[in-house]
Amino acid sequence: MANEQKGRSTTCILSLPTEVLSEVLARVASCSSTDLFRAKLCCKLFYEVSEADNIYHRVSMDKFEIVPWSKNDQVSRFLKKCRESKNPEALYRKGVVDYFTDKHEDSALECLEEAAISGHADAAYALGIIYIFLGGDELKRKGMRLLSGLKKSRILYAKQFHPRHNLRALLRMIWVKNPLFLKPTPICCAMTHERKTSSWPMDADDVEEESTCEACACDEEIGAICAALPYR
Repeated sequence: MANEQKGRSTTCILSLPTEVLSEVLARVASCSSTDLFRAKLCCKLFYEVSEADNIYHRVSMDKFEIVPWSKNDQVSRFLKKCRESKNPEALYRKGVVDYFTDKHEDSALECLEEAAISGHADAAYALGIIYIFLGGDELKRKGMRLLSGLKKSRILYAKQFHPRHNLRALLRMIWVKNPLFLKPTPICCAMTHERKTSSWPMDADDVEEESTCEACACDEEIGAICAALPYR
């Protein structure tokens, strides 16, 4: 029996190839940043592998405040590394907060565009709203296409992915100072026909799922977002 046990090979996680260990840690990071930090403290190898860009790209942002009440240099450095590693949620948060508070608008748009390209639905929704507010036929149509695409894919109404609700909630956490959003509300359907509805919906639940006109559906989204903005 003892000889049999001696002959058995044991598998240690430290013996895994680096690329496999990296994928394991990336999955840990995507579920919980707390568990990632604990893993990094286990040994030197875990710490070194956890410093790879693909880990920061996938790490969950759930444990981090969207708008921190106090400055923490360690957290700030971590979030900056996440953005540099193209973490979609980190880019989305930075983009929305900076753009709506009138800070670094160009880099804020770049953050949102990068996140949207990676498939982040909330970033695509926020970009659609911003493009429509920016005005001009080309940008407005680009914004309408983004919002319409989310509606057609049913992402806009999926409970687990609710870009409208998430953006409204985020806007209520910050002080919206960008003058772009304090001007008269743009109307999309004016590009194609006379507006059919008489007033903006005052709550996100008032937005109809099945508007027959894409432009009118976009107007409903704009109205729902405007209802979450201060001083309107």
